[in-house]
Amino acid sequence: MIEKVLLFVRNQLNNYLNLKTGSDDKLELGPLTDNEGKVIVNNVGLTLVNVEEEKLIKNQQPFFRETPQGTIAKVNPKIMVNLYLLFTANFGDDELSYRESLKFISYIMSFFQTNQVFTPKQFPELDSNVEKLVVELYTLPFEQLNYLWGAIGSKYLTSVIYKMRMLAIHEDEIRTDAPPVTIAKLKT
Repeated sequence: MIEKVLLFVRNQLNNYLNLKTGSDDKLELGPLTDNEGKVIVNNVGLTLVNVEEEKLIKNQQPFFRETPQGTIAKVNPKIMVNLYLLFTANFGDDELSYRESLKFISYIMSFFQTNQVFTPKQFPELDSNVEKLVVELYTLPFEQLNYLWGAIGSKYLTSVIYKMRMLAIHEDEIRTDAPPVTIAKLKT
């Protein structure tokens, strides 16, 4: 499910960037660096940097539903997660390349300012199993930003982080199957 959502975001942003710049497929989905720490993003990159369980609406209890066979099925609850998306722009080391990086980060911010909520009704390309995605700008303090770039294994690149809330992860695997409870009439 995470892969489908990130591909959806990449495709939507590439469409938007194409409208703004006239060039195709600027946004790459993947890691920022190779195994040696060398930056491999040469345009605009989208990298998942964290997955966090949404604890405010956490439902620990399994729920029960009726199956087509008339039995009652026990199903574990959905896991609601937040995805932290790092968008980077890297076009080179000179001033013109840096200005191009700033321009693309601004386009990304404009896109999410316009599109803060994604639903399958508004965006038919979005997987129908996704109820709703909410995207918000996420700002790290300088110290945490330094730790993040150290963990990535790269020097700082022009970037912005967004938090995508409420992706439901679930499998409809039945944990227990039992006949429904009925009220029996007593014979008198």
